[in-house]
Amino acid sequence: METKKRLLLICDKNPCTSFGRLTLDTKKALNSDYDVKIVWLTTPQYFSESPITDNVDESIAASSLYTGFFSFRKSLISIAKSFAPDFVLFIRPELGFLVPIVKKSIPSSKVLVQVHDTFAETLYPNSIKFKLINQFFIKNTVKADAYIFDSVYTQIEAQNHFKISNKPFCVLGCPINFNLFNKQQGIPTLKDKEAFREQNNIAGFNGYCLNISLDEPRKNLETFFELAAVCPETAFVRIGKKTPRIEELIQKKELKNVFHFTEISADQLRDFYRHSDLVVYPSWLEGFGLPPLEALACGTPVVSSATSALKENLEGVTPLVFPPDDVESYVKILKRRLAGDPLVDWDKANALLDRFSLKNISERLINFLQSLV
Repeated sequence: METKKRLLLICDKNPCTSFGRLTLDTKKALNSDYDVKIVWLTTPQYFSESPITDNVDESIAASSLYTGFFSFRKSLISIAKSFAPDFVLFIRPELGFLVPIVKKSIPSSKVLVQVHDTFAETLYPNSIKFKLINQFFIKNTVKADAYIFDSVYTQIEAQNHFKISNKPFCVLGCPINFNLFNKQQGIPTLKDKEAFREQNNIAGFNGYCLNISLDEPRKNLETFFELAAVCPETAFVRIGKKTPRIEELIQKKELKNVFHFTEISADQLRDFYRHSDLVVYPSWLEGFGLPPLEALACGTPVVSSATSALKENLEGVTPLVFPPDDVESYVKILKRRLAGDPLVDWDKANALLDRFSLKNISERLINFLQSLV
């Protein structure tokens, strides 16, 4: 019987984050064909509550990613040499500082980096924080043997930025967890939706729009809140940290129909998707845009901006708006949705979701790894 090839996955975010879920999904995608081990680089910021207990995986602790710049190296070399992987996959470019030491320690391994976007490198040219991150953490990403990109948009941006167009790559995307994000319980009725809003203290509105995002300029939250101002009869729910800047925006517009949720489980996120009338995703830039696809998997219509990877994935599937801050267009689409318009071409949506199924992702990733041997 042929021995399975070995792959070492390296991630610095806990399993509840999008990067952590991606790491677990990648392991699941490869498990039948590869011997996969995860190394969790644990810091209090992302691993403050529950430690990694899976005895087939490894963890290396540091007080922060910054101190880990020095302390992760020795333990990672030891784990890597002991496991002797054929492939090493860093789950994001911010771990690129570890690429050279792995290549030096295990020269027979193929080292890959998954690149989700280049926003840390290109959007904040005047930020001292990001200058330091780029210089000390991301820069050595260029020394990897091959790359996995989330979209064609990201591929083009990253190849131009890192000057790596001569190296092997594949455009893979992110797998959608259909065990979690699905419509197996059926599409909620109006009564179900009203009960959900009542349960979550957002009652008294004709429905609700949902946004899942960080507070970053590229997320264009100003447009989401302006839409809320124009449509006071509809609730606007954002899942993400309520920062002082957002609080100021809400107070300035005197918004009484905006609600924030931060500490929620994956199951709760799924339920927010399912009971939403419309997911609004007005980003200026996205390297992939996972929430719109998770929403579609739950049977919920989406409207997004016609930019970057969002346009690449969603054109012809859902309504798209350009420019991304065209509030009037969002208002028209919301009114159509509340009047019963399904908005989505569900045949195209299902084909899109199938492309990012674990089975499809697995096949494409395995084919790519085999091409590197």
